[in-house]
Amino acid sequence: MNEKREIHRVAAYVRVSTGGQDTAMQLADIRRLAELRGWEIVATVEEKASGAKHRPARQKLIAEAKGGAYDTVCVWKLDRWGRSTLDVLNTVTELDAAGIAFVSVQDNVDLTTAQGRLMVQLLAAFAEFERAQIRERVTAGLRHAKRHGTRTGKAIGRPATAVERQPRIEALVAQGVSLPEIAKRLEMPYSSVHRLARPPARHK
Repeated sequence: MNEKREIHRVAAYVRVSTGGQDTAMQLADIRRLAELRGWEIVATVEEKASGAKHRPARQKLIAEAKGGAYDTVCVWKLDRWGRSTLDVLNTVTELDAAGIAFVSVQDNVDLTTAQGRLMVQLLAAFAEFERAQIRERVTAGLRHAKRHGTRTGKAIGRPATAVERQPRIEALVAQGVSLPEIAKRLEMPYSSVHRLARPPARHK
């Protein structure tokens, strides 16, 4: 990781998930820390009611910091900055590679200190854990789709419609499986199974 610049110019980033919330408490804590450290807050960036994945103010802040506008990015808490451990790690590493320090007041994350750098290593470990969990969920979804006769060419996570499941329902009816059991196996309402089920043809 790059050697940090001497800190003079700090950008404070605050975020709330809904328009009705207030960022005053976050800003107060950031300003208190800056005063103790002798840092100057030269920019305050607010993000309100942004989506989990789209944080345009944050992206603009990162670009400005990499362009040399700030020496440090200071946030109130990591969950205000990133949507996941992996997201936090990627963006903090991006800043660090450009020589920008990163500080989270509530989490005691401070890349200007040895302890802060250790915390980034822990974040990397948690991020890998998150990636492993995602892989496991995808694998479990594929197994579930295969077990229930869903074609894997369809998007994982989108349940098959009742009509798409009709051939499977008819096959189970032909095997003599009861309608309540079919509803249980296919995780469908009994009423839908009853509507779509066709009794096997009787031979004269």
